[in-house]
Amino acid sequence: MRAFLITGTDTGVGKTFIAYNLAYALKEKGIKVGYLKPVETDVRDLPADGSLLCSITGQEIKEAVPITYSLPLSPYAGILEEGKDFSLQELYAQMRRMQERYTVLMVEGAGGIAVPIKRDYDYAKLAKDWNLPVLIVARAGLGTINHTFLSVFYAKSMGLRVLGIVMNGFEGRDVSEKTNPRIVEELTGIKPLEVPRVSGLLLPPDIRNALLNLIGL
Repeated sequence: MRAFLITGTDTGVGKTFIAYNLAYALKEKGIKVGYLKPVETDVRDLPADGSLLCSITGQEIKEAVPITYSLPLSPYAGILEEGKDFSLQELYAQMRRMQERYTVLMVEGAGGIAVPIKRDYDYAKLAKDWNLPVLIVARAGLGTINHTFLSVFYAKSMGLRVLGIVMNGFEGRDVSEKTNPRIVEELTGIKPLEVPRVSGLLLPPDIRNALLNLIGL
C-alpha cells in the first residue's frame, strides 16, 4: 500500500486543494483512498479540510480528523493555548489501521514540514517515524524560492524521500512565476509540477494525472 505525507512550504499554499484533486483522481481510477489529517486547527464546528476530503473519500470525519483545536495555530500551540493534549502513539495506531483499510493513504500536515505537533516533534519527525515519503506543496509566486529550498533541504536532512514539489497557483501576473520553477529545480534537483490557479476545486485532467505520476500511480 502507498502512504505519503502532503506537506507545505507554509500555511495557505494549497495542500488541501492538492489532496482533494489527488483523491478525486484516485477515485476516478477505482482506487480505494483514505485521508488522514492527524490534527486540524481553526475548527469551530466541523473541520473544513477534513469535511472537504471526506466528501470525496466517503469517510467519517472522526476517522479523517481525530484531533481538532479551535484556534488558528500550530498543533503544539493548540495544546499550549487550549490545554488539550493527545497521544502520538494513538495517532500512529490509527494510521496503521487505515493503512490496512485503504489502498492509498494520504496524510496531510498542518502548515509546513517544520510546524510543531508537540514540543520537539514536527511533521518531518512524524514522516520519519511513520515511514512516509513527502509531497511538498509550494506557492507559485514571489517568495517561494527560499521557502521551497529550505523545506526540501530539511526533508532530505531528515532522511525523507521527496516525491515531488507542486508549485500551486500559477496565474501569469507575477513576473517571478516565469523563473521560479527553473530556479527551484536548479537548487533542489527536483523539477516542480506547475499547477494553474483555477476557479472551483477541480484541476484539468492532465494535471490530475501528473499528480498521480508524482506518487507513482
